[in-house]
Amino acid sequence: MKSSLKKSLYVGLAAVSMLGAAGLATTTASAKSYAYITSSSSLTTAPETRNVVPNGTHALYTKAGTAAGARVVASTSTMGRLGNSSRSNDYFRAYSIATTNRGSVYYKVVSFDGRYRGWIYGGKDKTQFGGGLASTQTTSSASMPAVTTGYTMTRPSYWTLWNNPKYAQYKAHKITGFNTTDTFTITGAETKTREGWVYYQVKDEQNPSITGWIYNLGIKAPEGNQVKISYVDKDTGKEVGTGSVPFDKSATYTNVTTTANLNSIVNGVPSGYVPYDNNNGGSASLANKDNAAVAKNGDTLVYYVKAAATDTTKAIKVNLVDQQGNAITLKSADQTLLDASGAKAAFQVKAGDTISAQDVQNIIQDANLTNLISNSGSSYQFVSASATPTTTSDNGATVNVRATYRVVAY
Repeated sequence: MKSSLKKSLYVGLAAVSMLGAAGLATTTASAKSYAYITSSSSLTTAPETRNVVPNGTHALYTKAGTAAGARVVASTSTMGRLGNSSRSNDYFRAYSIATTNRGSVYYKVVSFDGRYRGWIYGGKDKTQFGGGLASTQTTSSASMPAVTTGYTMTRPSYWTLWNNPKYAQYKAHKITGFNTTDTFTITGAETKTREGWVYYQVKDEQNPSITGWIYNLGIKAPEGNQVKISYVDKDTGKEVGTGSVPFDKSATYTNVTTTANLNSIVNGVPSGYVPYDNNNGGSASLANKDNAAVAKNGDTLVYYVKAAATDTTKAIKVNLVDQQGNAITLKSADQTLLDASGAKAAFQVKAGDTISAQDVQNIIQDANLTNLISNSGSSYQFVSASATPTTTSDNGATVNVRATYRVVAY
């Protein structure tokens, strides 16, 4: 009996030993099955280039989904719902990237409303979004109104200024420092992709350093007096279009040659035509500048235009430098305005002609950047521009020119 008991004990110990070894092997194999991070870093490209939407194929996790301890933050169905949402709040911004030992790429993302934050599989290519994400544009270009100056706010306590169209970028915020009774010039227009709402970019006419975005119902065009603009082809003498410049009903006259009014007139030049003479911000195309300086309600001013040439530059890219030749980096919104002005047909030259210093100054004035605050917060004032010759090969091309600014100390 003792022999039998001893034999049974040996068999039992052996079985326990085998089970323990098997359990250890299983634990080891399971541990080895987890992925681990081999590199990680913050994303440094322009924030708007990192706006993404989930496609519902992968969930959002507290860490890389295949890493040990990863927990689900939002399921695939939730991510799919957010990807198909009609609200801009549900877009995501990617801000960190990590690569695992298996070559998988994961992005850390946060929803625009801050409700969801975590890691999501992004494919195998670090140069583009993939896997459970796709790049997206939260806004698209919208048409500018015919009248761009003298706008007032309709319900400032309800619709106010934002640094970006409301919720169209992560951490979009309200802008302060202006009076709700100020007047504004419209300098840009965007449509929110998901909601379809139009937002206008405006610049405070009493405080030009303040620029922001406002819902289109949040501002209204000026009411009262206006001057009619007759666009006349100087070569044929025929009227090819009309426009108007509004001004306050309490004023007895307006100066149409001011920068804001001239920009409105130039922007209203009929398609297929350009100002006849771009000098002095385009005022040289006015048939009578003396009358234009004291235009009264109901007056009609002739603005000469000419047919747009077909063998011209495509755009004039203005590069800003200080007086030591160092590049000046503009705020994103100001750079967009400058590039848009430089691409207007009104400012293009015939391929082979010289882009004059005045041409460059006209572009800067059109963008309202004679005085500016750079991305670093320094104040600058326009000083001069360089003439740049073009060649016939510049037909349809973008030509780089240079403008010099001086630092303004306050």
